[in-house]
Amino acid sequence: MWFSRCKWIIIFFGLLTVAPSGYAQTVRISYGGTSGYNAPLWVTHEAGMFKKHGLTAELILIGGDAASIQALLANELHFANGAATTPIQATLQGADTVIVASSYNLMPYSLVVHPDVHSAADLKGKRMAVSRLGGITEFAAKLTFEKLGLGPKDMTLIQAGPDAQRIAAMQSGAVVATIMAPPGLYVATSLGLKVMADLGELEVKYPSAVMVARRSYVAQNRATVKKFLMAFIEGLQVYAQKKDFTLGIMQRYAKLRDREAMAKAHDYFVKNTTLVPLTDAVAVKNALADKAAGRKLEDFFDNSVVEELVDEGFVEKVSKAYR
Repeated sequence: MWFSRCKWIIIFFGLLTVAPSGYAQTVRISYGGTSGYNAPLWVTHEAGMFKKHGLTAELILIGGDAASIQALLANELHFANGAATTPIQATLQGADTVIVASSYNLMPYSLVVHPDVHSAADLKGKRMAVSRLGGITEFAAKLTFEKLGLGPKDMTLIQAGPDAQRIAAMQSGAVVATIMAPPGLYVATSLGLKVMADLGELEVKYPSAVMVARRSYVAQNRATVKKFLMAFIEGLQVYAQKKDFTLGIMQRYAKLRDREAMAKAHDYFVKNTTLVPLTDAVAVKNALADKAAGRKLEDFFDNSVVEELVDEGFVEKVSKAYR
């Protein structure tokens, strides 16, 4: 069974808890790393949006989306922020998971290579680092192989962890390539590593940053899910409109001192961030690839709460407030 094979390690990034004013329901939310598409969640929390909408939020860094999904299914989490690769796989295998919001529906990754690599042929027989086997960086790696005319067995994929560890593996010569998204991408290029292929330029639709919950939890706690998404939608506006505030938060969570890299990452992601976080059915279909046969796309996502907020005028009201 896929879940039993996953070894999950939960790393607490210092439980970031908002002090309640009166009674506030606690929600525990995971995020999977330091890539820039996590920033809207960080900003939502630090801007006090969960507190504003009657929730006490705990943000927890969990290494690997599989671990987050395990914790979600064990009722240790209420929401998980990450790429859709793992929750879609979980749903395919019968797990009680559903995507309730998507803030980024494109593939933001690039293939970064050692300076000595000059062509795709130089990659054959070499090692490439991904953050997690079975995760979005492996999916992006295979998509890159197709673009470059490489076969799935032309390189050996190594699970190497977060951005900083993959960059170190490149610098040491342990691997010759990796898949990276901003801001780590800009840190890597500033150190002399180079981009061979940019999947962002292909504009491939893919649910790269989603909020996942248990479908049963959504059904039984719809009011809480609605408050959560109200906070997140407002946080997305803060992320988009208050760049200096956002950069400070990004630097703290990503633990990178390079503010210029943070600024580039923000500019990269904000232009395609979905401020009304509806999940794109085409993006989900692309994530399913050849596994879509016989399955309804609606089995994997539920836009109804976000659509309700749109219909009630909440989204328009928030948008106007931050113009």
